[in-house]
Amino acid sequence: MVRAVGRPPERDSEGNVVSKCLVNVTIPTKLRDFLSKNKVNRSKLFKEVVTRMYKREICPKCYRENIINGIMVISCEDCGCKIDYNSCDKCGELYEKGQSNPIFDIIESNLPIAIKGSSEFGCQRCQQ
Repeated sequence: MVRAVGRPPERDSEGNVVSKCLVNVTIPTKLRDFLSKNKVNRSKLFKEVVTRMYKREICPKCYRENIINGIMVISCEDCGCKIDYNSCDKCGELYEKGQSNPIFDIIESNLPIAIKGSSEFGCQRCQQ
């Protein structure tokens, strides 16, 4: 009989083993000292922050939590950063800001517009 040595592997919600890799992050020594002094595990901190950014709970530009999920775009209320564009509820295509030429004529866009007789929105392309 073979005894398992070391920590048991971390598993996800479905019971699958989570594969891991080493990522080096360079931080100022003052930050390292602060984290060490306050007994903050850097690996757990990094994992938590990156997960929250992925879930669009933290702005990747200013690291604040004032995220607005608008009709067209997910943005940060503090710095104005556009984090991601939403997709159309009807066809699933991403909304996109129109590109313009030097005369400021919009060449192509896919903006959300209200669906007639409904309180829902859809994109310009799927309503044509």
